[in-house]
Amino acid sequence: MMKLIIALLFTTFAFGQNYKDDISIVQYSAKFLVDKEISLKKLKSFNTYTFYMSEHKEYFTEENIEYLPTICVYNNGEEVLRIHGGMSLQLPDDTLKQVINKVDELQANKF
Repeated sequence: MMKLIIALLFTTFAFGQNYKDDISIVQYSAKFLVDKEISLKKLKSFNTYTFYMSEHKEYFTEENIEYLPTICVYNNGEEVLRIHGGMSLQLPDDTLKQVINKVDELQANKF
């Protein structure tokens, strides 16, 4: 029984962060902020995700998300860029440009 529990915990840990593999863009938000989010359509060739606090509670902890909305760019699980809305609950106007520049930089470094 103990081996089964350990195997389940390991499996959950190992696969629970798949959204961060390769180059991933994750938008953490809340349903009431939908009009404050940015569209990730221009980045659809990458792993893009939008997690809402009400639906994906497991991704929202005090250690990782302080403000909503927040955009994070991950490269193979390592966070390389974070942009958050701060107290205004609104992302900066150049958020999409910053994200695209970071993704371009990551792609250029692959070769």
